[in-house]
Amino acid sequence: MRLFSLFAFAAFLFASCATVGSPPASKFFLDPKVRSLAEAAASGDIAKLDRLVSAGVSVNAMGRGQVTSLMWALLHQNKKGLAFLLAHGADPNVQLTEDFDELLIEGVSTMSYAAQHKDSWYLKEVLSRGGNPNLVNSVRSQTPIMAAIGSMRPENVRILISAGANLDWQDRDGRTAMMAATTLNQYELICAMLEAGADPKLRKRWGTSIVSDIKVIRTDPKSEQWKWRAKVIERLIALGIDFEHER
Repeated sequence: MRLFSLFAFAAFLFASCATVGSPPASKFFLDPKVRSLAEAAASGDIAKLDRLVSAGVSVNAMGRGQVTSLMWALLHQNKKGLAFLLAHGADPNVQLTEDFDELLIEGVSTMSYAAQHKDSWYLKEVLSRGGNPNLVNSVRSQTPIMAAIGSMRPENVRILISAGANLDWQDRDGRTAMMAATTLNQYELICAMLEAGADPKLRKRWGTSIVSDIKVIRTDPKSEQWKWRAKVIERLIALGIDFEHER
């Protein structure tokens, strides 16, 4: 539950204004020049960003816990600042090394934040500039596509599939992206992952497969996802899975 609570919180934040009530840059960036870079990125001040970078301030300079200016720009939802930093070599795969609050937590990165954002522009931009679709958050035991699924971002899931996300990666409990989608009744996405070659025969550490999840997780028979659920079952049977007896 902690994992999905986190995703829900992030989804709420990204659906509103990230700057409201956010802590000041000085909390994370102790070096004045690096702080100026982060603040300029967050406000989209391209002229200032250009001056700072030209003066030798690294776009990959880090603050406390490896908070970066790139991450700061995304959290403040500034596309101009984020695009400038990425174009000048900012690394979107840097992961935080400590917890600060409910959003800035150990293991997250610009890449994982982009995967959770309601605006798919961020994810496309980050992927086009070196974002790793298979970046593993070893602390939270998840990849960007799992973050997108948990945040209910179907378009981002499809983008990550196209970008080469490893659909068979398993977390510390053996869960796959498809299993995560099953838990949240996202059967249309499961169909997309099956079409992309995801393996439905993988098992969690206690021996159960995605079939067990489909049988256990309740789905509203009147919902659109119920129809997709039927398609998933049909697809699994076509792949040689004995749905009735499989666990």
